[in-house]
Amino acid sequence: MNHEQDVRHQDRRDFLKTSLIATGVSALAGPLAARELPAGRPRGGTRVTIVLFQRGGADHLNLYAPVYDPNYAALRPTIGVRPPGSPSGVVGLPMNAQFAMHPAMSGTHAAFTAAASTTGIVHAVGYQPYNRSHFVSQDLYETALQPQSPGDGWINRHLQVTASPQDPPVRGLALRGSLPRSMLGLYPCYAVASTRDFAFLGDPDTRQFVEAITELTPTAGMAAQRTLAYQSGIDAFALLDHFAGLDPLNYVPANGAVYPNSTLGRAMREAAEVIKGNLGVEFIAVDANGWDHHSNLVARIAVNAADVDASTSAFFTDLGTLASDVVLVTMSEFGREIGENGSGGTDHGAGGAMLLRGGAVHGGLVHGLWPGLLAGGRFLVPSNDYRDVLREVLVQHMGGTDPAVVFPGRTYVPVGVL
Repeated sequence: MNHEQDVRHQDRRDFLKTSLIATGVSALAGPLAARELPAGRPRGGTRVTIVLFQRGGADHLNLYAPVYDPNYAALRPTIGVRPPGSPSGVVGLPMNAQFAMHPAMSGTHAAFTAAASTTGIVHAVGYQPYNRSHFVSQDLYETALQPQSPGDGWINRHLQVTASPQDPPVRGLALRGSLPRSMLGLYPCYAVASTRDFAFLGDPDTRQFVEAITELTPTAGMAAQRTLAYQSGIDAFALLDHFAGLDPLNYVPANGAVYPNSTLGRAMREAAEVIKGNLGVEFIAVDANGWDHHSNLVARIAVNAADVDASTSAFFTDLGTLASDVVLVTMSEFGREIGENGSGGTDHGAGGAMLLRGGAVHGGLVHGLWPGLLAGGRFLVPSNDYRDVLREVLVQHMGGTDPAVVFPGRTYVPVGVL
């Protein structure tokens, strides 16, 4: 292959990659290229929800530890967090008369204990009957439907029921390699591993040539699949133009924020730039992987907790006053067993916890019904349904939804976190 052929090959590959970004565009909101951000929208006026999924089943009994529960220390004699003031071990940061936060989460703790705090925890979260399979439980959390029920993700259903002709081009964006289950469905959402993928890597002449092909080729009479391919090409370039103002390689965080050099740190940094770019994006999905701690939990969870803490704390520092428009909510498919196993870890459990930060979150509190830890018990009872927490985010923060469609079959029980 000569140099000229290699350049053409590279340009074609880059075009195909960007075209894939736009695949899945449906007629629900109309072609992406035909939609524009409504004029006159004030900078920072879009309400945003960041959904951070802790994949693997985070051990929330060590992140937000019930250190004063009479059975906690006996059930976790070697891996448990110790009460504040303890002379040794992993010593927790004080939250209230029941709980202490993992010491690796110092930034989150400072936000939780701050005056007029907007950082809160909902503990003993889950669903009944619970399932301890990663795949089944992640599917449940992301669809808010019964196990194996076909259907769209909860974010996508919300976008469908709140759709209007004035919708901005992109309301749902995942900063990960593929769309999460929560964003799959009829409403067009998009996924990129990094906002760097919004940059067209070919030369301007190549772009003009390929755009001319996609825009000027008659599609009347074409098979539906070929028509979609041409429309996807058009929409891919519209997507690149929409995000053209971003410059992730040169973005400078505000207010002295310093993001960790990690996958999550990068995603949160790019999420902040997207929000500041005033592009109308309402939902941003990010992942924090590696929470399946069957062994060596003490050392491993400290690394994960520090990454989430530093990444999200830098994000809110970077946002500054825009934090009032943004709520971050964490999710994980389940919690862990109450008691430690023989490998210094914990196995798949039931109830977990959700962290909410930003917006008008009722902070400084651990919300929900706390069932306590049973002596000799295996699982934390999921006394608070995760769908009720998400409903409060959509209703109180995002401006309303249709609960019967987004959370079908669920009878709402107020949590009060928002």
